Amino acid sequence: MNDVETKDQPEKILIEDSSDFNLYAAYLAYSKAWADNPDETIRHELNNIMHSLKGNEVSYPTFYRKIDQYRNSEQQVQRTFFKAKRKRAWRKSEAKRTRISRHKN
Repeated sequence: MNDVETKDQPEKILIEDSSDFNLYAAYLAYSKAWADNPDETIRHELNNIMHSLKGNEVSYPTFYRKIDQYRNSEQQVQRTFFKAKRKRAWRKSEAKRTRISRHKN
């Protein structure tokens, strides 16, 4: 009975050729999605998406668009933005701040 159950379970596709950077980066995204999703149907779908990329049936943007729904959104990088000042404006605001703090105490 275990043999029947193991045949139904999908196996992770292995890519050991790291010479093609785009394919290897796509494989890393596939691996993370595979590890995050234990459901067999999702893993079958991930395998189908990866096979279609390896067979040049889909482009890389299409691959990422398809695999995005299975990726964990918390893993995506959030950019932090900061407001920059010119050096003269920064000096002026620092002088004002120190002047106020000097008379405040």
